[in-house]
This record gives sequence, C-alpha cells and structure tokens, in this order.
Amino acid sequence: MSRISGFVIAVLVVLIAGILVAGCTDSSSATTPPAQTAAITTTPASVTPLYSAGDIVRSSKGSADTGWLILKYDTGSDAYERAFIYRNADGTWGYRLDSRTENSGRAGLEKVNTVKVTHVEPSQIPLKQPTVATTMGSSSGTGSGSVTTTSTSVTTKTLGLRPQIKDIAPDNGQAGTVVAITDLLGSEFQTGASVILARSGSANITATNVNVVSSSHISCTFTIPADAYIGPWDLVVVNPDGQSTRISNDFIVRVNSNPTATTTTTTTSSTGSITITSIDPISAFSDDYKPVTVYGSNFKDGITCKLARSGSNDVPASTVSRTSETQMQCFFTIPTGSYGTWNLVLTNTDGTTGTLSNGFSVVT
Repeated sequence: MSRISGFVIAVLVVLIAGILVAGCTDSSSATTPPAQTAAITTTPASVTPLYSAGDIVRSSKGSADTGWLILKYDTGSDAYERAFIYRNADGTWGYRLDSRTENSGRAGLEKVNTVKVTHVEPSQIPLKQPTVATTMGSSSGTGSGSVTTTSTSVTTKTLGLRPQIKDIAPDNGQAGTVVAITDLLGSEFQTGASVILARSGSANITATNVNVVSSSHISCTFTIPADAYIGPWDLVVVNPDGQSTRISNDFIVRVNSNPTATTTTTTTSSTGSITITSIDPISAFSDDYKPVTVYGSNFKDGITCKLARSGSNDVPASTVSRTSETQMQCFFTIPTGSYGTWNLVLTNTDGTTGTLSNGFSVVT
C-alpha cells in the first residue's frame, strides 16, 4: 500500500513540474518582441525643368522690357538660379544692373513666368556699374621727418531704375504741325530726360519744352516736319543716367488733313485735257479696299485711274465707273505698307492725262 502511495506522489510531482515548465515556455514566447519591419523609403519621381540656362522668361502680364535670366537649374533643390535682366534701347537683350542672383523653386517660377522671350548666352550679358573714383592726397609729418599718406575717396554712381512708358496723349499728330504732348505716362522718369520719336531710315524727332512733372508724368512738344514719314514711330525716353526705354509703334504721324494739293493738266494730244478739281475721300488705310469719287471735267469712256509716286509701283484702280464727264469713281485695293502721299492720275484713251499731285494719302 505504501508503495502505491509513493508511486502516485511521484507521478503528481512529475505532472506539476511539466505544467510549470510549459507555463514558463509560453510566457517566454509571449513576451518575445515582434521582429522589426524594415523602413520603406521612396524616391521622388524625376522632373524635367521647363527652362535651361540662357532662357529669358517673364510673366504674361509683366513688362516686355524686363525679365528673368535663367542661369542654371539645380536638381538637388529643384530650383532655378536667376537674375533680373533688361532690354537694350535698340530692342535686343540685354543687360543686368549688378551681379546679384537668387534661387527660385522650379514649380513656382514656371507657374508664374509662362512666357519664354528668347535665349541668350549668359556670359555675354554685360553688367552696367559705372563708377567714378576720386583720389585725394594729404601729407603729415612728425619731428624732422615726414610721412606722406594718401586717402582715397571713391564715389560710386548708381544707376536708377530704367524708365517705363505706359501711355502717351495724344498718341498721334499730323505732318507739318506742332503737337503738344499733355501727358506721357510711365515711371522712373528723371529730371533732364529726353523724349524722342524714332524710326529706321528717318531722322529722329526730338521733343522740346520737356517738363518732367513727376517721376511718372512728362509733358513736351513735338515739331513734326512736313516731309516726315507717314505711319508709326517708336517712342523713346532717355534718362540723364543713360537708362532708356523704347516702345515700338507708339506714336502715329498722320497725313496733314489740309494738304497743299495742286491740279496739273498734261496734254499729249490736240483733243483736250483732263481737269481734277477734288476727290473724296482723300485718304485710306493700308491693306484696305477703297472707292474714291473724282470730280473734274473731260472724263471720257474708257478712262483709267491710278495712284503713282516716285520710287513705288503704281496702284491701278481695279474698277472705274464713269458717271459723266465731270464725275467718276475709282476702286483701289491699297497695298500693305504703302503709307504716305500719292498722286492721282487719270488717262483718257486719247492719251490726255490729269494729275492731282499729293492728293491722296495712305494712313495707319
């Protein structure tokens, strides 16, 4: 009996030990920390910059005379290095006032500056930094000896901002008249500024009585020669420091509304001549189709009509309608760019002609 009791006790001891071992194993397993998950990194997608070094860009609403010069693009920062650039007085690009540059994020710059103006070589863009140096010498000494010292004072002339032109009133005038400009509107005008009308192939028309009312307003006077080119002229403002701006086709010289027109009759046969007393209208626009009524005498059946002047091809009337011997109508297709005054020439089939000198003008 005692042997059975001992056996039972031994079995119980073994079972309890097993339970204890199993519990420790589960606990150890439960407290084992989970394996670490490797961090996931992503590489941003590559981007292609819209502009490259040498591009000049600006906002669609910005001034046509200034812009940003792209110097380089940095892929690491996704940003452009840029510098402010100005247009030259002759319309070419360009120059910088100093060597300063700035960095601008690619996305923002491309969103704002949507206009690519042109491309230049950045190393060829000059800096305008005129300086005038003045050296002053002085001597000082102690005891029997003397020491000469030289102090240098450098005066730097700083360019002002480039003048800008926004509007001019009036913006046109007749040849052979004096035109008072009541308001040339803009910014950065300096006292002593010059105002000029300019165009290729013509002598400049320089304004007189220039009054810089303020940095944004100028009044002046143009004396337009009687033989001035009829059509658009560029408007130029030049500040005393040399900074200037030029706006193309900003002022129109128009034909004088009271031209000195004479009637010339040329007889090539004994059958008579043609007289022109007046025409209506006396002008037309370039690239226009214009009927012109002519009044006079001796208009015969088959009469022809043309516009003529020295150095230009004749402009014949495409259709001529004769109402009577004293009235007729000529239909002209005005060539593009044929600005200025023209002679009106009539020719009968018998060879007689009539000319109204400088009687017709093509305007813009």
